[in-house]
Amino acid sequence: MIVDSRTLEKRERRAKREAELGERQRALPDRRYGVIYADPPWRFEPYSRITGMDRAADNHYPTSALEEIKGLAVGSIAAPDCVLFLWATVPMQPQAHEVMAAWGFAYKSNLVWVKDRVGTGYWSRNKHELLLIGTGGHVPAPAPGTQWPSAIEAPVGRHSEKPAVFYEIIEHYFPTLPKIELHARGATLRPEWDVWGLEAPIAPHERQAGFAYAGTNP
Repeated sequence: MIVDSRTLEKRERRAKREAELGERQRALPDRRYGVIYADPPWRFEPYSRITGMDRAADNHYPTSALEEIKGLAVGSIAAPDCVLFLWATVPMQPQAHEVMAAWGFAYKSNLVWVKDRVGTGYWSRNKHELLLIGTGGHVPAPAPGTQWPSAIEAPVGRHSEKPAVFYEIIEHYFPTLPKIELHARGATLRPEWDVWGLEAPIAPHERQAGFAYAGTNP
């Protein structure tokens, strides 16, 4: 593919902005992140808790009520210029937008994970999940021609585990910004990432002390 000089110049400017932003964020006296990647433990209420709980997330890990998720003190670890990647299940999209706003981010776009098998659902059998993208402050968008397609096909792994390709997309867009994964459920820790969550590869306090729900002590 032939890339004209103006496009190359835009890419170079964007790469420079991202690198300068990463340098400023790493120099902050308190640990702050330019990238927050979150997969909240959504609590979906079925039509009947007697007959509809057989495939609920509650069977696999503790879930949280919406107000609990909204009350997570994400602002205490977000850098002034920060991008949020927030997973949302199909029936919980409105709640995910509420969470994004409560955490101080403005919705910008989304990526779609197209799965290799069909799941459950009332109106349709879901075969995809959404990764919402929001920003706080001034975060540079990807340079022209470097954007990934919005629909990503990837196989399903363990329950609630997300494909590695989404980490790769985030790292491609923001190679130097400090990154943290909230509610991490992966088996291993990715280089240059911090993690937080009950199922994180390492204990939360080892990489991120003092992060808690709003109004609580760490």
